[in-house]
Amino acid sequence: MILPDHHCPGCGAAQKAFPRYPWHFCTDCLGLARDGHGQPLEFANASLSGGLLWRVGGQEDWQGATHVLCRIHDRPALVHEARFGGVVAEPVPELPLTHLHGLVDLRKA
Repeated sequence: MILPDHHCPGCGAAQKAFPRYPWHFCTDCLGLARDGHGQPLEFANASLSGGLLWRVGGQEDWQGATHVLCRIHDRPALVHEARFGGVVAEPVPELPLTHLHGLVDLRKA
């Protein structure tokens, strides 16, 4: 299967296309994630077996979540664990996402 060209929705950089994440932010743009107060956010895997952790940049304590809503380039983004490890961020529409278990919404000030 040939996948279409993909570009980062934040900066336009060419990206490798993944069928599971057809429109994902690049790693550089993920590093620009902010909460509703404009504070930088950091993301990591909890362990080699998975899990998502997040924290406000520079803070010591990590928080666990399955999904985190934040802002990247001032647009809503959903950050979650990638299928085989790592972290992926995808743009989301301004729709209720109440169906996502373990959702942490950090977009609002």
